[in-house]
Amino acid sequence: MNLLRKNPNHLSGQALMSLALARTGGTHSAMTLGQKVLNTAGALRNPHVLQCLPMTFRLLGHAQEEAAVYTGAQEFFPNDKAICAKLFMVAASNGMYKEQHQAAVSLLRLTKDDKYMWWVVVSLVLLTKFSKEDEKTRQLQLALAERMAEKSLEQGRLTTTEELRIYLEVLDIQSKHADMLAVLSSDGPLAEKISNDPDLVTQRISLLLKTDMHDKAVEAAVRTLNAKDNWADYKLCAEATIGQISEGESEGELLITSFCETVQKWAQIRGRARGAELAL
Repeated sequence: MNLLRKNPNHLSGQALMSLALARTGGTHSAMTLGQKVLNTAGALRNPHVLQCLPMTFRLLGHAQEEAAVYTGAQEFFPNDKAICAKLFMVAASNGMYKEQHQAAVSLLRLTKDDKYMWWVVVSLVLLTKFSKEDEKTRQLQLALAERMAEKSLEQGRLTTTEELRIYLEVLDIQSKHADMLAVLSSDGPLAEKISNDPDLVTQRISLLLKTDMHDKAVEAAVRTLNAKDNWADYKLCAEATIGQISEGESEGELLITSFCETVQKWAQIRGRARGAELAL
């Protein structure tokens, strides 16, 4: 306050004052002063302003203004990765999908880092799911996301199950179940990681069901349940067995008996009785 009495246009002082007011309950005054600094020409060159204003707006719950600080700062620091990353996080936390996508694209352009390629893909998925774009734009966004993920897989740069899940999400939105199944059934470097991930194993069984491959779904579920207990796989195994009968299998009673006998065998294994009994 003493500084601003002597020099009311001192940008660092104004930015620090707005933060102090936000932290001490002076919300209206903090917002008024913060917006004044934000709208001052050249203010976002000032490191104190860049440090204090985002915190002020975050404390006040004004995400749009917080993002505006980083967007405005990019005009002065177009190659600053930290500013891009902060803008991405603010946008991602507050449903600002276009800003999130723009920040991800900037990071990828600046770094050529595969991590940020996946940030771009995720932002495209969120734009498709939650923004109010027309159908043609949504399809273009999905096609771009799919091609980026597919290229990463082809070049051996898709190396984690987290990245794989993003790719599967892109395909699932488009109901490309056969393509999802092909990815989860491949013999590439991800095969071992997929086989050791219960959720991905269950997803593969579910996709076999969705693509009417009931025999293979039963085989996959039995193979999985022989190794470990998983309630979701019990359900899928039962659904696949019923699917076999619905397809016109003449030995429906035999299939049901075989399923029950197999489940009873699992029920004899220590620690697995509850899941098996529920399945029966």
